[in-house]
Amino acid sequence: MELKWLDDYLALIETDSFSAAAQKRHISQPAFSRRIQLLEAWLGVDLIDRSRKPLRFTPLAMQHEAAFRSLATGVYEFRASLRSEAAHSPGLVMVAQHSLAASYLPTLLEQWRAQIPQQRFRIRSENRDECLALLARGHADILVSYESPQSGSGVPSQLATPCALGEDALVLVASAKLCEVADFLEPSQPLPLLCFPPESFFGQAVRAHAMPELMRDRLVAVQYVSEFSLGLREMALIHQGAAWLPRTLIAQDLKAGTLCDLSSVGRPVPLTIMAYFASRGGQALQDLLTQFMAARVTDLGKF
Repeated sequence: MELKWLDDYLALIETDSFSAAAQKRHISQPAFSRRIQLLEAWLGVDLIDRSRKPLRFTPLAMQHEAAFRSLATGVYEFRASLRSEAAHSPGLVMVAQHSLAASYLPTLLEQWRAQIPQQRFRIRSENRDECLALLARGHADILVSYESPQSGSGVPSQLATPCALGEDALVLVASAKLCEVADFLEPSQPLPLLCFPPESFFGQAVRAHAMPELMRDRLVAVQYVSEFSLGLREMALIHQGAAWLPRTLIAQDLKAGTLCDLSSVGRPVPLTIMAYFASRGGQALQDLLTQFMAARVTDLGKF
């Protein structure tokens, strides 16, 4: 199959006319019709119902219209990706937990790009377990993730060099509007909670550090469960309940007053933001690690 046949067919879908599609593709109508027939021959199916006029696509063609579009898009995206990698250095692959990718990672990347302007980075956002797996399989050069006192790193020392980047915390918050409801914070009333799944990293941290104390003091009612902190944040913002969320993720919400800190109701869960630099990385990774460690020593010397 030739890619131009697929482009021809998509032009026919868009124009619903052989003559208009041929004009759009800058070829004669007979030549255009032959190319559609070649595509049908290659597929082994009829795409056009030629027993009727005006133009009508077969039911099979209409059923798979989205797939034809997706196929063409995928081919062009793949070509663009190959050309980009051929024209540039492949870059360092960074994997980060979803919440860190949304909140902390942009600032960190800005700092690193200032240190090594020519270095390119490719970013992947995954849950913590998948991030660890990518680092272990050699598919990532740098891992940026949270650690809690209960979790430990899960990264063997021979696999990567650890560097603490900063501190964060899961903070219990709710919308300002919800906090204004008369009985929302009444201990005699169940507290509506937006929760991480018990088996997730954040879920385990909350249940180990903060949930037992809260449940001793009052009833709770789980309203919503999601492993995505961004999803829990959105639910909190529309007044669906209280949630423990990373402070870095909701800093602007707290500053604006759209979310309120409920640390007096449920204690914060301390977190450490860590970076792990793969031990088997290349020279670019070693250069970044060297500059990063040197900058940390300089910063510590200022105090």
